[in-house]
Amino acid sequence: MLTKIPQPIRVIWQTLTQESQTFLVGGAVRDLLLGEIPHDYDFASARPPAEVIRWAHLQGWQAILTGAAFGTVTLRHPAYPNWPVELTTFRLDGAYKDSRHPDDVQFSNNIVDDLSRRDFTMNALAMSIDGQVVDPFEGQADLRNGVIKTVGDAAVRLREDPLRIWRAVRFVGKDHGGQPFTLAPETQNQIQQNGLWVLRISPERQRDELWKLLGTPHFDHALRTADMLGLLSLVWPEWAATRGFAQHNRHHAYPVHVHLLATAAHGSSEVLRLAGLLHDIGKPECLTLDASGQGHFYGHEVIGAVYAERMLRRLHFDGHTIQQVRNLVAHHMYPWESVGEKGLRRVAREWGQDHVEQLWELRKMDVVGSGTAENWMGESIVRERWQSAMVKAGEHGLKPAVGGREIMLWTHLQPGPEVGQWVRQIQDWIDENPSRNTPEQIKQFVEAHLGLS
Repeated sequence: MLTKIPQPIRVIWQTLTQESQTFLVGGAVRDLLLGEIPHDYDFASARPPAEVIRWAHLQGWQAILTGAAFGTVTLRHPAYPNWPVELTTFRLDGAYKDSRHPDDVQFSNNIVDDLSRRDFTMNALAMSIDGQVVDPFEGQADLRNGVIKTVGDAAVRLREDPLRIWRAVRFVGKDHGGQPFTLAPETQNQIQQNGLWVLRISPERQRDELWKLLGTPHFDHALRTADMLGLLSLVWPEWAATRGFAQHNRHHAYPVHVHLLATAAHGSSEVLRLAGLLHDIGKPECLTLDASGQGHFYGHEVIGAVYAERMLRRLHFDGHTIQQVRNLVAHHMYPWESVGEKGLRRVAREWGQDHVEQLWELRKMDVVGSGTAENWMGESIVRERWQSAMVKAGEHGLKPAVGGREIMLWTHLQPGPEVGQWVRQIQDWIDENPSRNTPEQIKQFVEAHLGLS
């Protein structure tokens, strides 16, 4: 396992251990045991922060007290300034009145004391420099069995910091032997009984956990667990309206919430998984039944885009992600199979290739997630038509070869809406036949419409 640790970290660890026994702790040990490469390396020892800082300065290291109340010092080795590590003093935590931080801490000389305050048994692990694992709560067995279990009383541990509820669900998406993790019965029971605790968590912390969840190997299982436990409905009241909502449509085998989860399950990126999860979020508000009892959802993509933006803003997602998901939801009903080359050239110009490629993947996700088809039957035809449309546009370009200045010169117009109308007419004319996109032909087109030719 130690060979998976980068050489700079091993050197830093070895140097720290020469002064006082220093353990690698928490998630890094968990990931190493799972055969993964850790993202962060946190260490713990019995040395008080002041002593650590004095020692570090004598060694020529940079030392910053980044968690004074919790005994945490961030260290930078002079030879490896880009490899910062955190060294924390063994401690016991007091009560968590703010549902995030302990009110007080007590430093300790015992690594087991330090591990006893951690959230889950899989994280209550420490490793010495020689590879020996300290495991007082049988976290290694839980890792082998794929079980997420709290350290001690589940209710107490989850109440201390309700973000642990989201962390538990995120860990469901981790992999052990090709399978997702499962929640221990007591952990699941306490989440079901006390899910409302998540409303104490800041939107930013919930957002970060959801985004990390979407990047796990078994994110689809984790999302289904979050739905089953009621977390998605708590965070997003709009989601609650989709649960059990029958679609009354022969093209859909599932209620809306199951369809959303099944669609997200086939996304290749976090953004597409998020878009899949929200693409039909507007359906419950749009259902109409025809004379035969078939359900229709006219305009659900428009309402859905508004809902999706609102839901993501509530969790303080960044503007770029919100825009991507909103546009994917708004455009996911675009009729690719029935649009000709002119229409394809228009969307290529207005939406861009990247967005179009994402929309095609979302269409496939949507079809497969319906439960009535195994693939998007029209995909190959649409791609062939797209390729033909782009080849014809390739030599001449998608945007007009002239701009507003030339149009004003030819029409004697001043800047204003009329110039924009001319630009749109010219674009529409070019979309029909890209070979027309030359300054000479466009000028002739304008003059003909002005009666000057």
